[in-house]
Amino acid sequence: MLIVYISLALFIGAIIYLVFFALKTYKDTKPAIENVTETVARIQAKTDQIKSETDQLALRQQEITEDVQYKKEAVQYTVDAAKQTPEPFKNIWLTIKGEKWNLRSRRNG
Repeated sequence: MLIVYISLALFIGAIIYLVFFALKTYKDTKPAIENVTETVARIQAKTDQIKSETDQLALRQQEITEDVQYKKEAVQYTVDAAKQTPEPFKNIWLTIKGEKWNLRSRRNG
């Protein structure tokens, strides 16, 4: 029966030893776990900030693209209008020149 009591005492001692070192390990690793948790939180905050800035950048890029397209169309309209302008001026010039020619020929004639 003595062996049973000694075995029981060793078993209880082993359990106490296990609990003691489990608590010690927990206390030792708790600051490291908290540090990792804080680091993950900071990284998540930075990631959210970068995502927000990326969204703002994409929005501004879209606005700039639309503005450039609008201005390109305005310039193209102006260029097209300028290309069509010489013909009416040419007609006006020929009309004015023709009237002067007719006035000169009437004076001389």
